[in-house]
Amino acid sequence: MKFQTRRRWGALCLALLTLGCQAAPAPGEPHGHEAAREEGHEDGHDDDHDDDRVVLAPGAAARVTISTTPVVRRDLLAEISTTAEVGYDEDHLAHVTPRISGRVHEVRASLGQDVKTGQVLAIVDSTELGHAKAEFLQSRARAALARDTLTREARLAADQIAAQSELAAARAAQAEAESTLYTAQETLRLYGLSPGQIEGVRPGDPRAALYELRAPVDGRVVDKHLTRGEIVEPKDPLFTVADLRRVWIWIDVYERDLARVHAGDAAEVRTDAFPERVFHGRVSYVGDRVEAATRVVRSRIEVDNADGILRPGMFARVRLTAAGSAAAGPAGGTLVVPVGAIQRSGEGFVAFVKVAENTYLRRALRLGRRTSDSVEIVDGLSAGEAVVSQGAFILKSEAAKASMGGGHEH
Repeated sequence: MKFQTRRRWGALCLALLTLGCQAAPAPGEPHGHEAAREEGHEDGHDDDHDDDRVVLAPGAAARVTISTTPVVRRDLLAEISTTAEVGYDEDHLAHVTPRISGRVHEVRASLGQDVKTGQVLAIVDSTELGHAKAEFLQSRARAALARDTLTREARLAADQIAAQSELAAARAAQAEAESTLYTAQETLRLYGLSPGQIEGVRPGDPRAALYELRAPVDGRVVDKHLTRGEIVEPKDPLFTVADLRRVWIWIDVYERDLARVHAGDAAEVRTDAFPERVFHGRVSYVGDRVEAATRVVRSRIEVDNADGILRPGMFARVRLTAAGSAAAGPAGGTLVVPVGAIQRSGEGFVAFVKVAENTYLRRALRLGRRTSDSVEIVDGLSAGEAVVSQGAFILKSEAAKASMGGGHEH
């Protein structure tokens, strides 16, 4: 009896041991829900794809504005943005200095006044000019006398009344007088008198010593440095006259960008003083020397300024677009999206692609070149996809909420 009981207990223990060995997992094998999760991945389910999906509930979609733009392939024009300073058009800028010393007798032009070429700006009382005119009058009289004497001696010599030596002396005197007169005329011309003014010099003129300082160009008086009674010299700049209907915009082009800037490139100029205005011009000069300290090349843009809004010294921002050339890219252009489609995410960038009504996929991007309104897509999007160009920040926020809350519908 005891022997049979022990046999039954032995068989029961053997059965339990066998069942336990079949149920226990081998060392290193997953068990329970871990094994089920791994089976789910082996079946091809991709949780990451769900994490990149943003679905807006109809009510939420009605409250926000989201617009899409197709990803396109096109040439991306090379652009450079830089700061600039407005300057005078130096081809139409004049520093007005007197050609003779004297005392300021009258000032006729005021600071900010618009003047015409030849207009009298100031009058200088110059003793030196008075002496030069007196010398001219004397030289003119001596030359006239010498001409008359030569004519008389030539007639007498022809009648054999005067000797040939007297005729020769008359010719020498006439030549000397003409030379002296020419010197006196040139002195007055160098003082700025026109041929008509020189011819009009007469004895006894009470204004003989008054020198008229005239504007050499059309423009505006932008500098004035004289007062009545002041002694002035030829080295003194008394006025600066500038034609402000056209200005030069000076920019610094970094050496690394030099190959992308050419004479003729289109430029857009904006200023803080007039933020709503855009001024258009073209690069007219690219400097010939790289500054050793800054590694920049001084370059110039010419801009129309008919209304005089742009003022020399004004700070500006410039965007250059290379004339007739696109930034280097593959044949047929590069993939391009609007700047508004790009959102920063951590250390990288993302965009959202519409895949169904109120449903969007987040895409990680690798970016290339940028312009003021477009961005090149190196990787992450395909041509023709509808990328969100307005409202991408809203989708980015919804994606972040979903990531924290575990849901995908909002």
